[in-house]
Parts: sequence; C-alpha cells; structure tokens
Amino acid sequence: MVRRTKADALTTRSELLNAAERLFSERGVSNTSMMQVAEAAGVTRGAIYHHFENKLDLIYALMERVSLPIDEMRQELRQQLSDKPLAQIRERCLDITKRVQDDPHMRLLANILCHKCEYVEDTLPIHLRHLNGRNECIDETVRLLQLAQEQGDVAADVDPRLAIIGLFALIDGLLYNWLLDTEFFDLTAAAQKALDHYLNGIRA
Repeated sequence: MVRRTKADALTTRSELLNAAERLFSERGVSNTSMMQVAEAAGVTRGAIYHHFENKLDLIYALMERVSLPIDEMRQELRQQLSDKPLAQIRERCLDITKRVQDDPHMRLLANILCHKCEYVEDTLPIHLRHLNGRNECIDETVRLLQLAQEQGDVAADVDPRLAIIGLFALIDGLLYNWLLDTEFFDLTAAAQKALDHYLNGIRA
C-alpha cells in the first residue's frame, strides 16, 4: 500500500476545492453532487468524504479559503490608516472589488453565492453564514463611519447605519451585475468612480 503524506492530503483537498468551486459556479450547488466533485477532481468517493462531510462543508471551506487574505487586508488597513476611518472604508471596498475581478477563487465564490446557490432548506445554513458575515461587516463599517463623523469628515446629519447599508447596496449591486457579464464593464474602475461619488455625497 502506498503511504500518503500530509502534502498529498493537502493537494487532494485543494483539488477537491477547485473542482467544487468550478462545478458549483457552472451548475449550481443543488445540481452538483459530491460524486461529481470527486470525479472532476480525479479522486474516489471515499477520498472526498475523508476531507468533506457534505456540500455545506465544501462551501464553508471555499469561504474560509478566501477569508484569510481579506482578514489580513483589513488588519493592514487598520494599522496604515488608523486615524483615517473614511479612507479605511474606501480602501476596503476597493480591495474587495479588485479581488473579485482579479482573483479566480474569489470571483467563482462570489458567483456561487450571488447566482448559483439556491437558498432552499438544504442550503439554508450557507445563507445564514453568509448573512452573519455580512451583518458583522456592516456593524464594523458603521463604527468606522461613526469615527469619521466624530472627526468631522462626515456630515453631522448623516445616519451612519443607513449610509453603510446604502454603500453595501452599491458595492453588492456592482458585483452582482458584473458577474452576470464580466465583459460589460470594468469592475474596479466602475467601483472607484461610484464609491467616490457616494462618499463625496456624505462628506462634511
């Protein structure tokens, strides 16, 4: 019997994630089986269930794979722009849109969550996890806007929470429409202009 190393296991896991990412993006989560993912990755049924319990487990792993660099980006911005919360908000938004445009893993995951994940009973946990992450991000960004308002960079009559909900709607709308047709417009350029117009509208 050939003894598999830890490196072999990590390679197999990565290949399974890549296959799931591709198939979920093409066919949708509900229309893709675990066996189809295993076949696309060139492994056995036993191999995929050794690494992942089910499709939910696969989706969670795909989300975790892109979350680490995003968390690192946010930490860097906190250090670099600690006294400029409005600039932090701008750079965070632009970084996300750039990652979706330039990083294949981020783009495919965004497409799965926006267009290919049917939020029915079987996949409801994915929706709830996505929703919780979104809400945490909104709360954190609201706090940044409140700091900017306290510094006098944001108009006093702006409601920070409503302003951030509007900002998320702007960015989410750009991502949603760009993923429908990635040739229709340049996502990064459009996000930069739209974001600057929006932020200028709430400045003091």
